[in-house]
Amino acid sequence: MKSPRMTIADLKQSKVANINQQAFDQLAKPAKKKSAHIPGQMSQQAQWMWGQLVWWSLDRKIEVVKEHKFHPERKWRFDFALPDKKIGIEYDGLQSVKSRHTTLTGFTGDTEKMNAAQALGWKVLRFTVKNYKNVLKELEKQIGL
Repeated sequence: MKSPRMTIADLKQSKVANINQQAFDQLAKPAKKKSAHIPGQMSQQAQWMWGQLVWWSLDRKIEVVKEHKFHPERKWRFDFALPDKKIGIEYDGLQSVKSRHTTLTGFTGDTEKMNAAQALGWKVLRFTVKNYKNVLKELEKQIGL
């Protein structure tokens, strides 16, 4: 069964609109033209994931947030998170030669972050440019829906 399409107006009028007001504001902005990825901004795939997560969370009354700081001492953040469920979602995207994640130091830092998250009781789902569209399916498996 296909999911119904919702407009921004529908989202704003939903019962849990206040949970993700920031998401609505972001989604209401005009789409940018296709261009090279700008560091510090979400890729098109990450924006798609964020929109799907917001839509999914409305029906289930589950809070979803961007850039969630999960560690009490470090500045580590998840790209997206369901704090009440302790589920972090990371979009690793398409790794390029210049990516921090492809260096030994960067990759080691990522493993430290994931290990710390697990030690604090978080489940972490990771996605790349090849499987990011599975985010809702994988999330529902973790929650048991």
